[in-house]
Order: sequence, then structure tokens, then C-alpha cells
Amino acid sequence: DLTVAVEAAVNSAFFSTGQRCTASSRIIVTEGIHDRFVAAMGERIKGLVVDDALKPGTHIGPVVDQSQLNQDTDYIAIGKQEGAKLAFGGEVISRDTPGFYLQPALFTEATNEMRISREEIFGPVAAVIRVKDYDEALAVANDTPFGLSSGIATTSLKHATHFKRNAEAGM
Repeated sequence: DLTVAVEAAVNSAFFSTGQRCTASSRIIVTEGIHDRFVAAMGERIKGLVVDDALKPGTHIGPVVDQSQLNQDTDYIAIGKQEGAKLAFGGEVISRDTPGFYLQPALFTEATNEMRISREEIFGPVAAVIRVKDYDEALAVANDTPFGLSSGIATTSLKHATHFKRNAEAGM
């Protein structure tokens, strides 16, 4: 279910403004659904409200401080320099309540070798990595120096069970 997969990806990448060790900065998507997934995720991102975290209706609050905002925008620049396409977001924005606000950023055309895919950004920045099939997706998922968390959205019980047993992640 594409809607469930998109919602899971948005929540895992951008919940807590992406400022948690288990945030999903890499979103690995098979080519059969890639374009539909990216379009749906983009629409979902456009609907997210970035504002004061205590304000009703806010989905994403500010990043913790100016230093973190600088790091996040530096990684956005790095992603572009490395050849990834900033498909959605990534703009610094201002709000009535003082804070360090960044629209969630989604890169496409990312590879697992790029810094935005290899390093912990700790902000609302995620990269979609297109893969051929499940086997390549698992290989890419396991090719990380961190492996704190991983997940799979699939209707295939076979793939879900295999992933559970073979994903090299803490949770």
C-alpha cells in the first residue's frame, strides 16, 4: 500500500524534525514504484506544517539551534554538489515564533555512496535511493556504518520475513 509506505517514510524521516539517531535519512525504493512513491511523498511533504512545535496543527518544529540549521543546510548543499536532486523542500523559513525552521528536504537520484546517504545529518533531510529489486534493497540497507534501525514496507510476507532475519540493524 503506497499510502502506508509514504506515511511510514515521512514519519521515520521527519518525526522529531529528523533529530534522532534512528531517523531514516535513506529511503530505499524499488524502481517499480519509485516514481509514484516520490510523487506521493512530495505531496505529503508539501502538506506538512513547519512551525512552533507547541502550536496546534504543527507537524515539524524547528531544529535545535543555529549550528544544527547550518549543518542541515550544509548537507543540502553537499547533496546537490554530489549530484542528488533536491526534489522537495530544503528551504530555511521564518515563523512568528523565533526558531530555526527548515522545510523537510527530500532528495532523489541519490546513491548510497553519497555523504547524504552515509552520514548522520540529524535534521529533516532524507534521500531516496532507487534500487532494482528487493535483493538490491537489502544489500543497500545493510551497506551502512551505523545500522541503528531499518524497516520495510511490503505486501510480500516472504520479503518481510527475509528482511526481518537478514537486515543488519539494531531495531
